[in-house]
Amino acid sequence: MFNDEKLSAVITAYKEYFPNHWKDEKYKWEAIAHFQKYWDINAENFLDMFMTATDKTYNLLANMNNYPRGMIKSFAGVDSEVVRIMFMDLFDESKELAGRIGQFMESAEELRIKYDDGTWRQHYQTPNAITTYLWLRYPDKYYIYKYSEVRAIAKTIESDFIPKKGGE
Repeated sequence: MFNDEKLSAVITAYKEYFPNHWKDEKYKWEAIAHFQKYWDINAENFLDMFMTATDKTYNLLANMNNYPRGMIKSFAGVDSEVVRIMFMDLFDESKELAGRIGQFMESAEELRIKYDDGTWRQHYQTPNAITTYLWLRYPDKYYIYKYSEVRAIAKTIESDFIPKKGGE
């Protein structure tokens, strides 16, 4: 449950805010268009296709101390078929969402352990990164999960669900 009036006020404020900040957000929609143009799960060279399709994601899949795109590149470099299957499963809308996200993270951890060259301390496939992949593939259905933003909106609209940091 949440406060409908507060949600309506947030939506109204966002609609007023957005036109003045389009220049800051435009790259996200360009990233989607680029991904949609180049994504081909059946590409002969999965690694090259993935890198091309995600080329315009910039800070969405790489930022200070967080390299999900780079780790997918590394994983695909040692076992591209397992990574291809990870994405096939993640994008399989016939399966339950939480299970797909959990399986993606679990598979990334298995790859990290199996092929660790001594530098792979973590796989970086967090809910934020995974929802970014989902959003790139299905932009009308998903958006990027950011704990701090979800928590803030939940509090603002007086939701009875307040996410916990590190929770699933």
